[in-house]
Amino acid sequence: MERQSDMQESQSLNLEAREEPLSRADRRRSLIAVIACITVVGIGLGSSIPLLALLMERRQIPALLIGLNTAMPAIATFMLTPFIPRLLRRVPVIPFLLACVAVSALAMPCYYIFQNVWLWFPIRFVNGLAITGLFVVSEFWVNSLADEKNRGKLMGLYGTILSCGFAAGPALLYLAGADGALPFLLIGSLVLAGGVPLLIFGRGLAPSIKEKPSHGFLTFLLVAPAATLAGLIYGATETNIFNMLPIYALRSGMGEQAAAFVLTIFAAGNIAFQFPIGLIADRIDRRAVLLVCAAGGFLGILAIPFTTFSMPLFALVLFVFGGVVVGLYTVGLTLLGQRFRGADLAAANAAFVMMYSTGALVGPPLSGFAMDLWNPHGLIVAMGSLCGIYLIVAGWRYAKASPEAQGAL
Repeated sequence: MERQSDMQESQSLNLEAREEPLSRADRRRSLIAVIACITVVGIGLGSSIPLLALLMERRQIPALLIGLNTAMPAIATFMLTPFIPRLLRRVPVIPFLLACVAVSALAMPCYYIFQNVWLWFPIRFVNGLAITGLFVVSEFWVNSLADEKNRGKLMGLYGTILSCGFAAGPALLYLAGADGALPFLLIGSLVLAGGVPLLIFGRGLAPSIKEKPSHGFLTFLLVAPAATLAGLIYGATETNIFNMLPIYALRSGMGEQAAAFVLTIFAAGNIAFQFPIGLIADRIDRRAVLLVCAAGGFLGILAIPFTTFSMPLFALVLFVFGGVVVGLYTVGLTLLGQRFRGADLAAANAAFVMMYSTGALVGPPLSGFAMDLWNPHGLIVAMGSLCGIYLIVAGWRYAKASPEAQGAL
């Protein structure tokens, strides 16, 4: 299956569609441009999120208000993602990404200049719009570069490097500190630097969209339910792990240091498994890989309560669980890229990010309610139920599709 060959070529940022396929060298330059851009932005995002949370906690902002403020990017995602394919028909990809980089970078000093927490709500909303644009379009770009021999590998590489960027964010914050204007200026400058690879490596090499999507935004849930819903399940799982699992660990008798360390273990599994899963997805039926990741996630969640008595065993299970469940994101995106092209691919990527945000919003409240009903194992019931339902959906789609129906998820 050949990659869509309509690419942008230009000598300025007003790029015209290019007719010939990219050479191997141009593909490499294009991939470097988009991955370098989103990784630098990821480092900035990975440091800005804890910075804002820390400063609000210092000022004794009520937890409810902190939570509502943290939810603003997700709200922005819901509002922007349906319109991204339409925007990309009017604005070329690189100018669009550069505008998003600039907006996100300028938001950082605004947090410092405007200290009133109520002003942080619109700032964070606008920043969320920019971040949403960056992630949806960068994933669309990487998927557009891939062919069926290397699609899983490229998506795994993208996810691995991005995860490393997020992991480096807290280290940057540790070095810069949380006092004064320095961290805001440093993070803003770093995000702004994300535009440099686009200008150096990406000009004339970004994908373009000329046509309208043939599917409505939400119809991807019906057209490719298992691939699209993979984003929702991973969004709920990842957000629950980072928000609720430390609480579960404490209530299960672990110390505070061990409870904090669980996040590092889960993130390490994310980083270690994405690329190998992508390679496997290029060699065997991707539907089967997605099904195995769903089954592994379900069994991993059920195993957690039986390992809390031993930190090494708990760490091993969580590491493998974090690595397998991230395959839902990697393989889900890979399957969408396998099935869709052009405007449909952009719309499918947008729907996938929308599902991820839905899971991130729904997951923690659902798990918190379950933990109140059954302390602490309600978390396992809630997460296991979500993964179990998804496992049924993925298994049904796998059983229904014929061996020749690649991408039928």
